[in-house]
Amino acid sequence: MAKEKETKETTEELAAADKIALFIAKYRVIILAVLAFTAAGVIGAAAFFTVRNELQKRAIVKLTALEKRLGDIGDPADETKTTEVQALAEEFNSLAGASFGYAAAKAYSLAAGIYAERKEWAKAEEAWKSSAEKGEAIYIAPISLYNAAAAAEEQGKLDAALDYFGRCLAFTGNNPAAPRARFNMGRIYETEGRTAEALEAYRALVENESPDSSWVKLAHSRIISLGG
Repeated sequence: MAKEKETKETTEELAAADKIALFIAKYRVIILAVLAFTAAGVIGAAAFFTVRNELQKRAIVKLTALEKRLGDIGDPADETKTTEVQALAEEFNSLAGASFGYAAAKAYSLAAGIYAERKEWAKAEEAWKSSAEKGEAIYIAPISLYNAAAAAEEQGKLDAALDYFGRCLAFTGNNPAAPRARFNMGRIYETEGRTAEALEAYRALVENESPDSSWVKLAHSRIISLGG
């Protein structure tokens, strides 16, 4: 009886974990978009005061003004504001193209966020890719690569998504997107029936992250489900 109860509890736990995994998969873009903009808000101010180049300072001042306008608009997906939102996205792109470092990476990231909210995934992917290239040495890069992967997946481009996730994981600095990238690589491999590679991704997540991480717990659930 005790053994049957234990088996039932284990099954229920795995079922619950599977539901969580499906939730994460469904809302992956939203979850990381929140992370990206939150991280930018916290670290952005510090970045401003450490920049010595006058052109960079001016770019950040322009970026701050554009970001305020974006906040004033509200929902970028509001169809009544399409013209205004599209024009603002182009201003972000223009500023990014004429800037470098933090200002350029952040501007492309904000443009990508607009495109993602409007489900213009091809444009979002390209803008996040550009953000990663401009900010290759700072924290924005892995977050933008993760989001580019999510945008690629929304278009059904699974190989491209895997490539972006791999590049995200190759970032050597602080990388808050790493556990999400490993988990989603495993999830895509599962989708494609590539069980061995899925298990490898989940095991790498378990080995490289804290055992208390919710992502590690999700990875454990997938490993068990796959018979690994």
